Amino acid sequence: MSTESTGSIDPTNGMDASDPTASMPKEIDKPRVEQVGQDDRVAHGKELQKWFIGVGTAFALLLLGGAAHGLLSNRWGISEDILLLGKKLSEIPTEIGPWKCTQDSKLEENVEKMLEAKGYISRLYTHQTTGESVSVFVVFGPKGPIAVHTPEVCYSARAVTQTSERTATPVEPEFKEGNLWKLAFETNTVDKRKMNVFYGWSEGGPWQAAANPRFWRTDYLYKIQTSCQAAGKKEDSTDEFFKLFLPELRKQMRQVDG
Repeated sequence: MSTESTGSIDPTNGMDASDPTASMPKEIDKPRVEQVGQDDRVAHGKELQKWFIGVGTAFALLLLGGAAHGLLSNRWGISEDILLLGKKLSEIPTEIGPWKCTQDSKLEENVEKMLEAKGYISRLYTHQTTGESVSVFVVFGPKGPIAVHTPEVCYSARAVTQTSERTATPVEPEFKEGNLWKLAFETNTVDKRKMNVFYGWSEGGPWQAAANPRFWRTDYLYKIQTSCQAAGKKEDSTDEFFKLFLPELRKQMRQVDG
């Protein structure tokens, strides 16, 4: 007895043998690869360029900062010009009109080191007729240590008493904006002798009675400080001395514009 069949089953894999595609392996699913367009590549290139520019700029600023700090801190030594400027102070005459240097002192080693002085004079000028003396200290060095020391601190431990607040006083007529601080003291002796102290700073231009003498435009400063006790007079002779001394000092100072 025969039975009509519409298809047969392959006993080995259970597939329908009448289906011509049944014996073909199914296509394996492939991972999808996202296609990067031209615009995406350009955008990525720009971001990478910005990163390199940023890193390069930061590195350049770091190098410039290190170089600037090295120059300001004298890490690589003092330039010859600075040393020459300091030495020029010693060329100030020891005899100026009736005023003659009767004492030329050296700073103590620790003081000179503290000030980082590149040049200075510490002299006593005495008037050959009246016998009155003016003590003069002029120093040239880095603005940091030169700017911070003031007579208010120096004279507080001496045998004098401050009798006035400091006032800005013109000292060089040719510089309309030039001033020095003036302080009045009195000796703690029986005769109570009056003493005036003048001080100020300069980068090479007019002297300045600066409240905060940092002078950001320069790395090195001059400082002047004088003291004079009145000899039986109401006022001392500092003004007379300045008229002769300051022009001689100006000849040995560096010149600056403005």
